[in-house]
Parts: sequence; structure tokens; C-alpha cells
Amino acid sequence: MFETAMPEDIYSFLVMGVVALVVIWLVMFVVRKLIGIALVAALVIGGFLLWQDPGLLDVWRENAVAAYHEWQDGGTDVTRPDW
Repeated sequence: MFETAMPEDIYSFLVMGVVALVVIWLVMFVVRKLIGIALVAALVIGGFLLWQDPGLLDVWRENAVAAYHEWQDGGTDVTRPDW
């Protein structure tokens, strides 16, 4: 029905390569910005939650200390087998 032809001259290949690189760069730039915005939003929301309920800070602190001690001790836990 429709026949598409691959360009054969070097300039078409160069233009397609440059366009592909620009598109990839733009996509990575946008994704990086969106991840940064998401991280800032998470920090703002976390700060707001702590401002509203300071008791959460104790829970978060206990979890962080427990995770640090587990990491420092090599992650050994008596509830799971050490294979």
C-alpha cells in the first residue's frame, strides 16, 4: 500500500542523527527537571506534615535509627535465615 524508502545520502543520515540526539537530550532534560520538582515537593510535604504533627518526627527518627543500626550490624536479623 504505502512504500517507505530509507534515505541513502549521508546528509539525511546526519540530520536524522542530530534530530535524534536533540530529542533524547530534551527528554532527559525534562525528566531530570520533573524528578527534581518531585523531590522538592516531597520535602515540602514532609516538612508540612512534621509541622502539623511533631509526634511523627519521633516515629521517623526511631525508624531511621533502627535502619542505621541494621545497616551497621550487617543487616543480620533473627527472624530470617542467614544463608
